[in-house]
Amino acid sequence: MNKFQEKFFEKYVPEWQEIKAIIHEHWFRIIDSLLLNLGLLVFIPSFLFYHSITIQENIPFMYFEIYLFIIYLKIIYDIFDWYNDVWIITDRWVIDLDWALFNTNMKTVNYENIEWVEVEQTWVLDTLLNKWDVVIHKIWDDEFRIIDAAKPYLAVDIIEEKSEEFKNPEEEIDKFDLVMDTLAWVVQQYMQNKKPNQIPCKSNYTKEEYYDENIIEEKIEELKIKEWTIDLR
Repeated sequence: MNKFQEKFFEKYVPEWQEIKAIIHEHWFRIIDSLLLNLGLLVFIPSFLFYHSITIQENIPFMYFEIYLFIIYLKIIYDIFDWYNDVWIITDRWVIDLDWALFNTNMKTVNYENIEWVEVEQTWVLDTLLNKWDVVIHKIWDDEFRIIDAAKPYLAVDIIEEKSEEFKNPEEEIDKFDLVMDTLAWVVQQYMQNKKPNQIPCKSNYTKEEYYDENIIEEKIEELKIKEWTIDLR
């Protein structure tokens, strides 16, 4: 990503976010479109116009020039449209920018809502041209897709890295520990109010012992036969 791209697309990104990458469609797609337009809409009509006296007599040259000017504007529009239809990957989410002259659409996906990212090959030359479809699979079977992306694996690497940061498995483990500690404290307080010292405290065990299934089952069986025990299962 160069400075021009960063400045050009920063208007679509909130100020508090940082742009990590701009993913365009591969240049081969616009070249393919330009060759098709030039061949069918410029070269063939020009050849027929300049080599047919009948066409020249029925179509004034000024009209033909206007026609060529319109085709020229269409080509410029197609190039600008190709350049603006991008994925903007920030440090917080992915923006799918669908540019149009009078109506530009933007869709975003948060990293925590991404299940996985994949690349898809559409034809044999994709590997040689380094262009692949990149697909973001969201929760609830929704997806984002950019067709024939340039630098597809750069997009995948950044998105997967950011997704892992937002999922943060260490935080999930901390939440599990918090729930276990809370449940242990509640049961301990209840048992202490009825019969002191009838439930083991977490501080008496190592972390591995505290969560060991055999120890848990053993303590449950001990508590079940004690007076004032309530089975919370």
